[in-house]
Amino acid sequence: METVGFIGAGKVACTMGKYLSERDIRVTGYYDTSEASADEAATFTNSKAFTNETDVIAASDVIFIATPDDVIATVWEKIRTMNIKDKLIGIFSGSLSSNLFSGIETTGASGFSIHPMFAFSDRFSDYRELHNTRFAMEGDSRAVEVIRALFEGLGHTVTEIDSDKKYRYHAAASVASNLMVGLYEMSLTMLVDCGFSEQEAGAFLSPLVRKNTAAMTEAGPVEALTGPIERGDADTVRHHLEVLTGEERAVYTPLAKRLVDIARKKNPDRDYKRLRELLEKN
Repeated sequence: METVGFIGAGKVACTMGKYLSERDIRVTGYYDTSEASADEAATFTNSKAFTNETDVIAASDVIFIATPDDVIATVWEKIRTMNIKDKLIGIFSGSLSSNLFSGIETTGASGFSIHPMFAFSDRFSDYRELHNTRFAMEGDSRAVEVIRALFEGLGHTVTEIDSDKKYRYHAAASVASNLMVGLYEMSLTMLVDCGFSEQEAGAFLSPLVRKNTAAMTEAGPVEALTGPIERGDADTVRHHLEVLTGEERAVYTPLAKRLVDIARKKNPDRDYKRLRELLEKN
C-alpha cells in the first residue's frame, strides 16, 4: 500500500487527502508555507503537519505537489536536490504535464500528473462528491502503472493521455465548464435588457439550461440540438444577428457556424446553405 504526502494544503490537497484516507489509503500529511493551512489539512485527514518538504518526502512513497500551477516548478527545483530516489512525484494540474519535472531521470524518482475532471469549490466537503470522478493521467511508465492501479482500485476510470496534449485537454475542460458560465451570464444580461429582473431572468433560463445540459451529456450534442439553427431557420438567425451587440455577435456567430455542422449530422438531407451563407457574412 502506497503512502501519500502533500506539498500544499489547499482545496485540492485537502479534498484528495480526505478522499484517500477515507478509503484506507494512508495519508502521511501536509507541508505548506502556511502552517495554519497545513495544520487544518492534517487535522481534517487525521495525518501530520510537517514543517518542511524533506520530512514529508521521507515519510511518503507518493508526493503530490498540490500548490498553484505557477509555483509547482519552483517547488520541483527545490525538492529535486533532496533524496527522492524511488519516490513518485505527482501533480493534479489540468494543464501542466510531468514534462516540467526537468532532470527527474537523474534523481531516481518517477513523475506523473493525474487530473480529476471535477470542479473543486470547498476544501472540507468536496471529497463526498469525488467518487464518480474520472481521471486523466500521463507520465513515467512506473508512476502511471502504480497510480493508475491505485485509483482504478477505488473504482475510478483513468484515461492515459499524451503529455503534449495537456493544454488542449485543459482548454476542453475550460470550454465545457468556465466558458459556459460566460454564455449563461450573457443570456441573463440580454434578458435583463428585455425588461426582466435578474431574478426573473434566472428563473426563466434555469429550466432550459438544466434540460439542455442533461440532453447533451446523456444523448450527445447531435441529438440534443434544437432551435432555429437545427431547423435551418435563416430568417430567425438573421433577426438574432440584427439585435446583438458587436461583442455578443462575436460570440454568437462562430458558435452558430459550429451548430450548423452539428445540425448537418442530425439532418443530413436538410439544406443549410442559406444559413451558412448568412453566418459567413457576419
